[in-house]
This record gives sequence, structure tokens and C-alpha cells, in this order.
Amino acid sequence: MKMAISNKTPEQIASEINFIKEESGKMLLTNAVEIGRRLTEAKELLPHGEWLKWLTESVSYSRSTACRLMKTFREYGSILSSPDEEESPNVASMQHLNYTQGLILFWDPG
Repeated sequence: MKMAISNKTPEQIASEINFIKEESGKMLLTNAVEIGRRLTEAKELLPHGEWLKWLTESVSYSRSTACRLMKTFREYGSILSSPDEEESPNVASMQHLNYTQGLILFWDPG
């Protein structure tokens, strides 16, 4: 498949790619926090002993993945919903999470 020649420079294309990577990392973390929030809510609602069954049958997550997502919610949930995010030192580190780092954070070895 032949692409049309672009008027962009390689530097402009690199800048666009890096922006997309940065935004992907932010989106990954935000979505992980929201999933963790909902997993935490469901675990609190389920009767004792039903959590793992529900987890496997309803959302197809392993226990370790669910635990990482819920931990992410506990650690970052208040930061993401904080009205003064810009002042929090943890937000700065979150904003520099790239896609690969996000995948490593949520990777489930089995």
C-alpha cells in the first residue's frame, strides 16, 4: 500500500507520535482507575465467597489483575478526581506514564 507524500517533516511526525503515546498512557491509567473503582464496588456488594466466581464469569479477569486494578484505584483514584490535580506531586508522575509503562503495570503473567 503506497502512501501519499506528506508535507510534514519527520520531526513533526515524531512529535505527533510522542503526543499520541503520552495520551495513550493517560487514558490507560484513567480507564484502569475506573475499572478498579467498579471492581471494588462489586466486591463490596457480593456475598462472601462469591467474588472470584463473579470475577471470572462476569468480567474475565484473573484475581491478580483485579487486585492490581483495585490497587490502582486506591492509589490514584483520589488524585484523578481531585479538583486541584495540578498541585499534586503524584499527578505529574502519572502524566508521564507512557503506554509501555502502563502495560507493564497491568500485565498479568498468568
